[in-house]
Order: sequence, then C-alpha cells, then structure tokens
Amino acid sequence: MNRSLFDKVWDAHVVEELPGGNALVFMDLVVAHEITTPQGAIAIEKDFGDALYDKRRIVAMNDHVSPAKDTATAIQAQVVRQWAKRQGIIMHDIGDNGICHVIVPERGYVTPGMTVCCGDSHTCTLGAFGAFALGIGTTAQAGAMLAGCLILQRPKVMRVEVTGKLPSDATAKDLALAVIATIGFRGGTGFVLEYTGSAIRALTMEERMTLCNMAIESGATSGIIAADDTTRAYVAATPLAPTRYTSEQADPDAVYAAAVTIDGGTIRPTVSWGINPGESAPLDGTVPADAAPASLEYMDLHVGQPLAGLAIDQAFIGSCTNARISDLRAAAAVLRGRKVSVPTIITPGSQAVRRQAEREGLHDIFQDAGALWTHSSCGPCLGMSMGVLAPGARCISSTNRNFPGRMGAGGRVHLASPVVVAASAILGRIGSPAEIDIREAVPA
Repeated sequence: MNRSLFDKVWDAHVVEELPGGNALVFMDLVVAHEITTPQGAIAIEKDFGDALYDKRRIVAMNDHVSPAKDTATAIQAQVVRQWAKRQGIIMHDIGDNGICHVIVPERGYVTPGMTVCCGDSHTCTLGAFGAFALGIGTTAQAGAMLAGCLILQRPKVMRVEVTGKLPSDATAKDLALAVIATIGFRGGTGFVLEYTGSAIRALTMEERMTLCNMAIESGATSGIIAADDTTRAYVAATPLAPTRYTSEQADPDAVYAAAVTIDGGTIRPTVSWGINPGESAPLDGTVPADAAPASLEYMDLHVGQPLAGLAIDQAFIGSCTNARISDLRAAAAVLRGRKVSVPTIITPGSQAVRRQAEREGLHDIFQDAGALWTHSSCGPCLGMSMGVLAPGARCISSTNRNFPGRMGAGGRVHLASPVVVAASAILGRIGSPAEIDIREAVPA
C-alpha cells in the first residue's frame, strides 16, 4: 500500500537491489535510432560476439536526419540499417518511419506497465501510457541491448495534480509550459512527475504525450500518467493492438516525495520568452521583471516587453511534442484559406501521420497557405536539417527546447502550441488565433 503508480511499475521490474541505492532494472523495450545507436551496436559486435539479450525487445528506426543530409549521417543510418537486418530487428526505414516517440506509440509498441529506454531524452513521451520511459546515453543503451537491464538510481516521485478543466483556448502544450514554470526549470531533477487530476483524465492520448514529452524540460527523469479507458482505446486501435498488459494505478493513500496542484482553469495560451522552457509567460503577458540578463541578451528582449506583437522570421510546426494528427488538424483550422507571411515549415511526426493528413487534405491547406509540407524527421527541431535558423533569426516553434543554438547557431526560439504558431505565421508576429476569425475555417 501507499505506493504511487511509478512505484508499482518500478518494483515490478527490479531484478536486483544494488549497493548505493541503485537497482538492476529490466527493460521491456529498447528503442534504437541512428544518432545514438551505431556506437553501441559496433561495440557489441566487436567485443561481445554481436550478442543481444533479446532482439524482439528492440525496435529500430532512422528518424533524426531522415533522409540523411550528408555523408556522416548517411553512415549512421547505414550502420543501423545493416545492424537491424543482420540481427533480425524490426526496422522502420525511409518511407515507413517517423520520429521515434511518435512511431512507437502509433504502432502499438508501448503498453501500460512497460519499461522503455532510448538514447533520446524525450523518451519520457511514452509515460503517457502508464509506462516508465526514460532517455539514456549511448553506453547505457548498449548495455540494455546486451543484458536487457539498466543500472538506475531510483527516482523520487512528484505528484502533479491538475484540477478542473482547461479553458477552450488552452492546449496540452500550454499546460506543459505551465507545469515547468510552476515547479521551475530543473525543479523536477531527481523526480518522475506523476500527473493526476480531472484535467489530466480529460486529455486525449495525443495531448498526454505532449505533456509527458516535456517532463524532461523540468529536469525530471520522466513523466507518467495512469492508464484508463482512453489509453486502452488508443492501444486497441494500433496495428499491433496488444491486449495483455498491466494497468497499474496509484494507491489512494500513495505517498509522494513532493506534490504540486495546478488549477487547470487558469491555464492560458503560453509562449516562451527566454532560453529554457521555464522562461515562459502567457501570450498576452510581458517579459518578467526578474528575467535573467543572459536570457534577455540572447533573445534581444527587455523587461516589460510584450510578447504578442514580437516580429518573427520563421515558424515551425513539428517535432515529437506537437506533430501528431490532432496537432496538424488544429493548425490547419487556423491556416485554411489564409496565407503565411514568414517562411513556415510543417513536418508530420511520422509517415503514417503524413498519409492521414494527406487523406484529409491538410497538406493542401498548408501548401495553399504558402507553408512547406515536408516528410517526417527530427531535423528541424534540433537544428540538424530542413530549416536551420540563421544567427539572430527569431522562430516561433511547436518544439520542446529553446536553448541557445537549439535550432541553429544564434537562432532565437519561442515555444508555443501549434495553433499559436499557425496564427503567428499568418500575422508575421507572435499572436493568438483569437486575432484571426477561424470560424470560416470550419466547413459547414
């Protein structure tokens, strides 16, 4: 008794308690992509006879720079491609791929109660399914593929209760930014954030994934949400449609190391102004008086400056945070029948999302508006390809990070929801969908 949801998932996967508060924790699934996997795969082949614990517990994909943009990224992709073929590992390659944190849930690889690891910090996205999912380094990933386990320090658990109901103009992205602002940038360090409350239960699975995706931006190890009927319906509709899994729930008297409560009714459209996701404010707000000088200098802003109306040079909708079909539908509702006034790039989260969007005609709405409709890739989000910012260029983006240089050396990134990005792209400045009459965008 007294156990949180995370406690139950963790306890079910501990193979052995180790000295120093560490534990050997079994991993149900290892997600491998071309940026962090090649080194480990090569080392396992060279030093361990190419042995893997269980190839059925690995799924691989080329996603970060897809297709490759140069010789170096082509080599990385080829190493993973050949390794997966040699080992008989499921591989999602060009044409049938997607951003790893989008394709894993949409295909049904993750279910409630699982443990999942990947050499990518935003693996916490998958906690939306009641799984413990965490990003790890290349060496740790190689160990998980080789031995099926990770050596981990048990995180503490922070309950994040969101009560009430989100307003109609607030999104899961706004909630994610509000959570980070509430607990503080790095305020989640050493914790798993366990999201609860009526506002959380009302979220769709895609919205829950957006929320959990940004747990890492508070420094947290991961985020997690208990499975419910919404979860089960989503999982049942995936291609794999697994039916046997454990749906744990926190005990009513669960004990948490920390707890915060947020009134969901207070969440407003939000945009970041600084150089980390915690430096955010309501869209109709201003740069705060306690803004860090380094952030102001990098972003070329001043205290008291309104965020709405700030001129932008580029807009981007995509990434593992906000590139699912619901995100694209929301953006299309704003863009339909209008024109963007700055370069705008829209990148679907997977090829399956792209095909669905095209079946619905969303790609025509985007392209008629003057936006660039691309294939799936992580490239623009981390400044590797398909939309790198020029020094000093200001971009409003539906991504998850606004660190200096994140989308290009010297680039200035403002994080926001897809609908705010779409509205800003039309206006040529940071602005709200409320400034645009989108009622006519809804077909009769």
